[in-house]
Amino acid sequence: MKIVIAGGGRVGSVLAARLVAEQHTVTVIERDAALCNRIFEEVGAVTVCGDATNPRVLEAAGIVSADVAAGVLARDSENLAFAMLVRSTSGARVMVRMLDTSYREAYRLAGVKELVAEAEVVVAKMTTAIDFPQVAGTLPLGDGDTLLFELALPMRARVAGQTVAQVRGTAGFPRECVFIGVVDPQGRATLPEGSTLLHAGHTVIMVSRRSQLSAAVDFLSAEPPARVGTGTVLAATLRKVDFLTPLSDDELEAVARGAEHIQRPAGTELFRQGEAGETFYVVLSGEVQLKDAAAQVVATVKPGGFFGELALLTGEPRTATAVTTTACELAAVGREDFRGVVMANPSVALEMSRILGERLSRAQGGKPQQKRRGLFGR
Repeated sequence: MKIVIAGGGRVGSVLAARLVAEQHTVTVIERDAALCNRIFEEVGAVTVCGDATNPRVLEAAGIVSADVAAGVLARDSENLAFAMLVRSTSGARVMVRMLDTSYREAYRLAGVKELVAEAEVVVAKMTTAIDFPQVAGTLPLGDGDTLLFELALPMRARVAGQTVAQVRGTAGFPRECVFIGVVDPQGRATLPEGSTLLHAGHTVIMVSRRSQLSAAVDFLSAEPPARVGTGTVLAATLRKVDFLTPLSDDELEAVARGAEHIQRPAGTELFRQGEAGETFYVVLSGEVQLKDAAAQVVATVKPGGFFGELALLTGEPRTATAVTTTACELAAVGREDFRGVVMANPSVALEMSRILGERLSRAQGGKPQQKRRGLFGR
């Protein structure tokens, strides 16, 4: 698109740089000749040195053929004059940075429908950050009563492993809260559907009424309650895992107490091949199948069995996809909790590395092992 920006200050120059990077044709109108030269040389946008409220300058900037006109001048009176001139000479969409909200009605009368109220955006972001430190970012929408926000799901999030449809259908989830995006730890974003699985450590992008933001954050951040007696039972199961044998009874109990107990229906994908691994699973009830890239079953894990342990030790990508074949109860041991127990005793970490190395050597039939990263390296 062809875009004309009125104002080459901090906002104007950053906006121009972003639009040029996205392959738009950008012209910046700026009074300061030094700023014009800098934007032309550093950003690569065409610059016109002059007053954006002067019709001749607008004509020189090609406003007649512009698709979008953006006013980011230092005063609302100038942005209003710019908007009115553009509306009278061009069919371009007009958007303006509004500094003083008392100009809102004047902009409306001038036909400007796309306003960015700078103060409202800053205040909304800061107040939300104060009240909800776990929310990564917010953006007010419309009259400010609706917010777009980002939230990283905790490693023990109760909703982890559930689909978007399941979460939205759960009692207590705010009705006027909508999933619009999911971002994995590598920064890959997807547009969620009802069948999209939510994973611990992923970031969800949501739209919610401001009044329901607290309920939405509490619901998505909630962790399942600890169950009495499960720590000892799980510790006994963990004692059977070869690379955990160097741990003392107290250390195993500590790992078991930190585990997340989760329940998942049949057909739930716990993780996918190639994803970053941070969690080790023990099957308490039910059955889980591990599948290769061709969706062929390579292993079936039954109660007392475990899977995903290499992720716990090395952080390497998952080598298979794990799917529940029946309703399952699982214990999920997070890498950070496990690390806290093991790294308190370096000799234990070394012994575990040795056992893991022997197991990998046996799995490869005595073939030389490829060089692997450290016990907790990435």
